[in-house]
Order: sequence, then C-alpha cells, then structure tokens
Amino acid sequence: MWKQKRITVIIPAYNEEETIGEVIRALSRFKCEILVVDDGSYDETAKVAKDAGAKVISHSKNKGYLEALRTGFKHATGDIVVTMDADGQHSAEDVPRLLEPILDERADLVIGARERLSFSEKAITMLTRLRVNVSDASSGFKALKRELALKMELRGKCVCGTFVLEAARLGARIEEVKIKVGERKFGKSRVIKRHFAQTFIVIRELLRRSY
Repeated sequence: MWKQKRITVIIPAYNEEETIGEVIRALSRFKCEILVVDDGSYDETAKVAKDAGAKVISHSKNKGYLEALRTGFKHATGDIVVTMDADGQHSAEDVPRLLEPILDERADLVIGARERLSFSEKAITMLTRLRVNVSDASSGFKALKRELALKMELRGKCVCGTFVLEAARLGARIEEVKIKVGERKFGKSRVIKRHFAQTFIVIRELLRRSY
C-alpha cells in the first residue's frame, strides 16, 4: 500500500546532534523521504543528519518549532507527511500504524496518542476536547495529508491544542493511534515552558472560531 503514496517524514531539530542520526537510521528501512529542518542549531545537527542520509534544510537562526514545521510542509514532496521529534522519544516502528487510517481513507490527520501526559498537556487536552474528541492534543508524532498541511496557518506558541483545533475547522477527519514514548536521552524538553501561554491561546481559539 505504501507504493501508492509518497511519504515524507519531517523532523524539526534544534541542537539534537546526539540523537538525530539514530532517529534517521531507524527510519531508513522505510521507503520515504526523510526531511530534517535544522532550526538554527549551533551544534553538528545538520551534518549528522546529512551523513545519516536525510535531506536537510537549515534556518539561519532559531525560529521555533512552528516555523520549522512550516518549512517542512512547504518542502515535503510526499502525499502524506509524518511529523516526529528528533530526540529519540518516538519510535519509527509506529510510523506504519499512523499511516494506516490515512491510507485506508478513514482519516486526514492521525495523532500518535501517548499514555502519559504532563499536567499542562492534560489541561490543554481537556480544553481541546470541548470541540474535538481526542485524548492527546499535544503529541508531536502525527501523520496528515499534505494538502491539509499546506492549508494550516499554525498559530500559537507550539502545536498543543491549536493544531488539532485548526485541522478540525478545516474539516479534517481525525483519528488517534496509541503509541509508546521513550525517555528523552539528552537535555530537557523546551516545550513545557510555553504551555502557560499556549493555554490562553487555545481558549482564545475556542472562543473566536466556529466548528
């Protein structure tokens, strides 16, 4: 079934030289375009990614996760795009499972739903559920049709809540697939500190938009 569709895996990366190579090598067993968006890293992220076989697009300075996604969506050649993190927490083995509902024409967006969420992620998910029935509105591991990706404005501080809400407003059929997430091997997540502001952005989106 993969032969019928072209797949692009987009990996936004910022100073992830320790893990990006392993992530790319795990994906290399699949016939897909691997596109790393190096978001102004000052380490060897871009070089390691290229050496591992990925196509790399580099920002001259750090622009943030959402801008990295925009760049990835713009340059992806696949009919379906998968977004996953560069820190090694997501498993390449789950990619086929994320693609299945789209390949079967049941969904336009598939979320890799985690079993455990932080307190702030739970709060954002609870708000998002006022409009869209999902169990994880903050996951960075997703698959979606490229035509949907190119329509998205990607507002906010991160993808939490707003990504799902925007997709729903665009009429996307949304499904979830349960995934297991490993521990981050190096450094700390840079997303959680944005959640306070993101919570108010989600509330604003709920108030100003119709579904």
